[in-house]
Amino acid sequence: MAFADSSPGQIGGLLEHSAKGSLTTVLALVVLVAFVVLTTRSRATKEPQSLWDPIPFAFNTLQFVTNNATFMKRVTQVLKNTNIAKFYLGFTPVYLVSGPQNTQSLFQRSHNVNNEGIMVHSVFPVLYRMSAEEVRRFADDKSGRGRIPAPGTESTPDNRRYWSTYEHVHSEFLGRPHHFKPVIDVFASQFSKALEKHSIGEWTTMSVTNLCRREVTECAIAALLGSKILELNQGFLDAFWEFDDNVFALTLGFPMWLNPRPYRVQDRFLAMIGRYLDDAWASFDWKSSSAEASWEPHFGARVCREIIEWFRGDAFQRKAMTGALGALLFAQNSNSIPTTMWMIIELVKNPSLLQAIREEIATTCFIAPETGARTIDIQKLVTLPLLQSMFVETLRLHMNFNIIRNVKENITLNGFTIRKESMLQAPMLVAHHDEAVWGVAGHPVSEFWAERHLKTVEEKDDSGCVTRKRTFAVAGRPSSFFPFGGGAQICPGRHLAKHEILTTVGLLFSRFDVELVEWTKMDGSPSNRPAQNDQRYCGAGAMPPDRDLKFRCKRIW
Repeated sequence: MAFADSSPGQIGGLLEHSAKGSLTTVLALVVLVAFVVLTTRSRATKEPQSLWDPIPFAFNTLQFVTNNATFMKRVTQVLKNTNIAKFYLGFTPVYLVSGPQNTQSLFQRSHNVNNEGIMVHSVFPVLYRMSAEEVRRFADDKSGRGRIPAPGTESTPDNRRYWSTYEHVHSEFLGRPHHFKPVIDVFASQFSKALEKHSIGEWTTMSVTNLCRREVTECAIAALLGSKILELNQGFLDAFWEFDDNVFALTLGFPMWLNPRPYRVQDRFLAMIGRYLDDAWASFDWKSSSAEASWEPHFGARVCREIIEWFRGDAFQRKAMTGALGALLFAQNSNSIPTTMWMIIELVKNPSLLQAIREEIATTCFIAPETGARTIDIQKLVTLPLLQSMFVETLRLHMNFNIIRNVKENITLNGFTIRKESMLQAPMLVAHHDEAVWGVAGHPVSEFWAERHLKTVEEKDDSGCVTRKRTFAVAGRPSSFFPFGGGAQICPGRHLAKHEILTTVGLLFSRFDVELVEWTKMDGSPSNRPAQNDQRYCGAGAMPPDRDLKFRCKRIW
């Protein structure tokens, strides 16, 4: 993303230049004041180890924002010797925590620790484009996300419990199987049609990047919002990926006059969603049976319709509605598409793994009696042991962001007092690469090993015959593996994402023979090495590959 490309040398140069002349005195005073403040605080309370910060409040903040990969290398080294460390993000004290017990403290349902501050300060005003008055509705609601209001807020009217409504709409209509399964059926149908454009028996060359960022993303968008959004807006895919590249810059909060491009990109993207929204609202019959459908062609998935109905009923502005749908679309694809890319890459480059996965997928194939066409049983597909193990291993190695919680009241953690208005962060990079949790002889944590999350169990039949069977079991505990977050704020769309990713893999590799052709750089020129995580996206979610892979494929059915 845009600001992840900034050069630390450039930043250092700016600091050096600004320190010249009279500003040298100002900088010296800032450092002196920071030293006094930090010394006073450390004397007043017992503090955990702090990250080295040569320019207090500035150095770590700039590195966290502009070179997160280097910052997280430092964090990883510090957390090898302690399970809690401190740094300042601006003037906000941040406590980086590791270890199952500390991580679990972030996931417990608590009114003292939550992520609502981040939503209020960054997500709602920036991505949702809510007005100050609309954001204030959430900020003033202290009743919590649960069905029962938090103690002391029992008198809050139901129509003012904004957090609870937000939680219900997303958890119910994204997370419940009877709501997301029809969405996956639409996705599978769309992707099957895309694959059938290739003639049976003819070899063609594909690019993993183009396949996933074009065909797969287009099918995912059509499944979530309906295909009308693509029909109404030429170039919508390009607008989406341009928005995806600028989300990080938007959330930094720089004013439009200082960095106008991310705002222009967002304006274009949301204008397209606005055209879809106006058409869907005008075309949908709210009195028909479709009002209870989990999917219909105007709004697409029911979650989209429920969000808009809620926002209109509570008099949110139109731009907040388009922002909400834009954020939902970003959440759907920004992590699932890179994850899909990595799964395809691992299979194409490893013929023996590919063969094992194809044999597993073959057990889900059947002839649909109503059409006579060959297809796969998606609900059986997503339970396959090796495929699930591979999915988890892909997430473990390529998902990379810090779980963030705001501290609303003083708490105690590891014997340290964490004060109100502080921030807690649990780095995924540390937890997912803990050798004690994930390491296996011959398969270090840095290595992709598709079978890491399989175990063998013995089963006895009625005759007493014992057979050994491989089953899926995540190698770590929930507090050691949290690619979708955890606790009350865990991603409600995680099951939808898993179904979409595994459906893509299942359909592609059951219907095509494949052969690796070459690795290329993203500009198409040859590469002398395979793909690695693109470190520009460190801390931003799923890190996409920094190289493309071209492969030959031949459709077999």
